[in-house]
Amino acid sequence: MNEVAFAPATPPTGAETYSSAMADAKNYISWILDSFSTYVSTPILEIGVGHGSYANLLCDRGSYTGIDIDPRSVELARERLPQLDFQVVDITGPEMVLFARERRFRTIVCLNVIEHIADDATAVINLARALEPGGHLLIIVPALQLLYNDLDRLAGHHRRYTRGQIYDLLVAAGLDVVRCDYFNPIGGLGWLGNRILRHGSLNDDAVNSQISLFDKWFVPLSRFADPATRKFFGQSVIAAGRKP
Repeated sequence: MNEVAFAPATPPTGAETYSSAMADAKNYISWILDSFSTYVSTPILEIGVGHGSYANLLCDRGSYTGIDIDPRSVELARERLPQLDFQVVDITGPEMVLFARERRFRTIVCLNVIEHIADDATAVINLARALEPGGHLLIIVPALQLLYNDLDRLAGHHRRYTRGQIYDLLVAAGLDVVRCDYFNPIGGLGWLGNRILRHGSLNDDAVNSQISLFDKWFVPLSRFADPATRKFFGQSVIAAGRKP
């Protein structure tokens, strides 16, 4: 549905797609989950288990399952949190809906995943089909193609999104859009600044230092500014779709 801005020959997977400092970005992670708190009910399915920090918090809310296309990520998640259910599932394949039917998910959390998938429309349709009626699909994706830089390329991002594109994806999947906003304006300015820098790794000291600095000092400022910029600018698009 969306134009592919960058299609990696060998797409990165698992830990290659994020910076290790993200696992410790507690203020940022809390802000994201607080933004979704109105819509969360159980059972919960998380798409893309990544560094595990979201799983640590989501499991406190009730029944939790995490899935990832990368077997190594699932293996590591099982080692970190052996009490939780983690499975290898491709959300663009028919097995996704079959997997979800027996678990009757009321909330699907999909944070910074859709941008990694060439066929994003099929992925969102499958996630919508996997929800129970009345349940919510909660997503965050990178915003605004203007911000695309080396960090997106290294992470294997096919694109960044506008609010309108995410709104259209949710509606095409049969969901009622209950929220669709830009998110994190100061992070967006930082991402824009990174366009003039050259990066060779997501996990070097320069990138991880930026994340730590932002989480400690700038998340409170960005939270304060966010209500004023939601309709026109942010690092991400945050959205919630409800299944009728």
